[in-house]
Amino acid sequence: MSKKFNFLILLLFVAFTANAQETTLFDSQGNARAYIDYDDDATIYLWNGKAVAFLENDGGDMCVFGFNGNFLGWYENGIVRDENGDAVGARDGATNMITNIEPIKSIQEISPIRPITPITPIKPIFSNSWSSESLTEFLYSGKN
Repeated sequence: MSKKFNFLILLLFVAFTANAQETTLFDSQGNARAYIDYDDDATIYLWNGKAVAFLENDGGDMCVFGFNGNFLGWYENGIVRDENGDAVGARDGATNMITNIEPIKSIQEISPIRPITPITPIKPIFSNSWSSESLTEFLYSGKN
């Protein structure tokens, strides 16, 4: 009986995680630091489960906004960019970096209510450089 119960729990866990629409975001060192949960309206969570930002389409540009109402940057072609156009994070395969194995995520906190978003600045020419700001610092600047 115990083996059947454990198998059922494992099966439910696999089914639940297989349906999740998430994209992992890696920092410049290839470490998983955050993820976009598309099942939660493109909310960006840090690996510790804290909701810090979200994606919103603004005139054809996918913009990153913090839950504090601040404009943070852009998400284009799998790369998160700051206001200067430098990369701060990327999904696997969006750049030529080697990514490390993803650790187990913490449980997601409930995401805050989304604020009214400000007018976005003019998009700069994107660089081929990584920002000096880490992905974690970048996203924490949007924390409520």
